[in-house]
Amino acid sequence: MDFEKQIRQSLKTEAEKASGTEGMKEKVMNNIFLKKGRTRMKKRLLAGIMATAILIPTAGFAGYSYLSDRIFGSQDNFISQGGSGAEYAHIEEKLTQAKRALNEKEYAELEQLLKEIARYHAKMAEPGGKLNVDRLTKEEKQRYNQLEKEMEPYAAKITVKEDNPVDILTIEESQKLLSFPVHHPSYVPEGYTLGSAVGVMDANAKKSKPVINMYYEHGDAGIGIFQQEIRAGEQVGMPDEYERIQKYKLESYEVTFGQGGSDKEDGLSLVVPAQGGKSAYRIYVAGKLPQAELEKIALSIVHQ
Repeated sequence: MDFEKQIRQSLKTEAEKASGTEGMKEKVMNNIFLKKGRTRMKKRLLAGIMATAILIPTAGFAGYSYLSDRIFGSQDNFISQGGSGAEYAHIEEKLTQAKRALNEKEYAELEQLLKEIARYHAKMAEPGGKLNVDRLTKEEKQRYNQLEKEMEPYAAKITVKEDNPVDILTIEESQKLLSFPVHHPSYVPEGYTLGSAVGVMDANAKKSKPVINMYYEHGDAGIGIFQQEIRAGEQVGMPDEYERIQKYKLESYEVTFGQGGSDKEDGLSLVVPAQGGKSAYRIYVAGKLPQAELEKIALSIVHQ
């Protein structure tokens, strides 16, 4: 199975069905698996590595819950906050799915996050079940947003575990399987914040290695960052969709820059050679940014 297909499957979540849900964020990432003779790059929706993608019903009260009574106390409590019996049953179904997909420790951690989120939702709930985030204090809003990010790895695992032959890993889990150091960039342009960070790998391939996928966002703009181990003798290239390809040296690193043309994203691939017992790896950065900014982001990962 080629990696582009893995990515497509791993990112196909229930959020795609709920694309009209109020507040749903769609993150466009350029997902790639670049080998000699197979250079393709297509935009994919990363609409679902967020808690909202899998845990919020698609209509009515947006209550997070798993094995529902442990979160809300009872169905009556849920309904008193604007929910319905049907939505409560839907949540119970999702919790059962989560129970199958996660191990005992992961589920317990997720349950604690959900309980905290449910308390915020109870405070935010208005008559009719609409959630008003302005009912939260500034500090509560910050924690609420942080909770969504903390839930990303769990939501991703739940999504793909059911029927997709790929595994979504945390960065920490991915690092244990990789022979190069994984880092977040120490530099991104002002205003960009981390939206998601996961590792994706083929669950059926015995020698599969996770590819690190990070996404930084600023309004509707986004930066996709990928870190991929390069095996001995493996050739890497650039997508043929780019209008112009430029190869050059940046410091001591081999760099390939792809220019996407008007209103299209550019991409930059930087190869770090094997050294000190660590494998070679490639950093790929894509976004609607100047070439110098893409270089600066890539180098900020290497210089750590």
